[in-house]
Amino acid sequence: MSLALHKRPVRARCATINRAPSVRVAAFFGKAKEATTTSGSKSGSVRITGRAPVLADPVDFEQVGFRFDPANNRWLRDDRFAGKFDQTVATPKSGTPYVVWPAIHTLLVSKGLRSVTPEEARILSAEQGWTLVDVRLGDDFVKTHAEGAISLPIYRYVEGTTFWDNVKKAAMAVGFAMRATERDPGFADKALATLKKNQKVVLMCAIGGTLDTLVDLRKGVKAPIRDPERAFGRDSRSLKAAYELINAGWDTKNLFWVEGGLQQWRHRGLPTEGEQP
Repeated sequence: MSLALHKRPVRARCATINRAPSVRVAAFFGKAKEATTTSGSKSGSVRITGRAPVLADPVDFEQVGFRFDPANNRWLRDDRFAGKFDQTVATPKSGTPYVVWPAIHTLLVSKGLRSVTPEEARILSAEQGWTLVDVRLGDDFVKTHAEGAISLPIYRYVEGTTFWDNVKKAAMAVGFAMRATERDPGFADKALATLKKNQKVVLMCAIGGTLDTLVDLRKGVKAPIRDPERAFGRDSRSLKAAYELINAGWDTKNLFWVEGGLQQWRHRGLPTEGEQP
């Protein structure tokens, strides 16, 4: 979503988010649609198409509604609120306005965003010309990152000096011994300055997140279940970055995100670089 959208009324903003023709996606029940691969004599001939999310219900930007449940501090899907986007953009006391996660999730699924495993991401980046983009903080990237990745953080350290900015900085420093962060409102512009528009990109963060809304705890034993905590999957920085790139002009055919993020990349023994590889 471009920065200019924050200046418009919420309803106008949401119309802009959905400015492309609506893409209706059928629900996926039970088993996920797995990535399609076609192996040839060379590893570079492997065709990777990614994995679609496992959904409890159909997802369409114009028909999905949601509301915030303050008692449990979470978002719930409630299609009675479909088309009523008064809760779509949040304005924090510290930092700039941002689109809330349920709206991002709905758009990503509607547009057909797919994920890849760390091994598939390695093939795409090392052998097939895709750019592996690490959206974690720059300091974390310097310490360690996937081999061949470039750094393009979607968050930054808090730069403001207002009362609430200082409160946030103090709370993070005292409570967590960490520097406070905020969404970088210039991420899309930096992406367009660093990458070619619609360039083939694989996004990676620390943990990956998920777009799945069904939870499969015992594969092959019990059917996937609905979990109120996963009404809109689980957010992550790579998924938020995908949203920003789509609104900057990326086609989802040229965009993947890595399941499990750097955590799974390292767990599976794939090569890393940095001061602490």
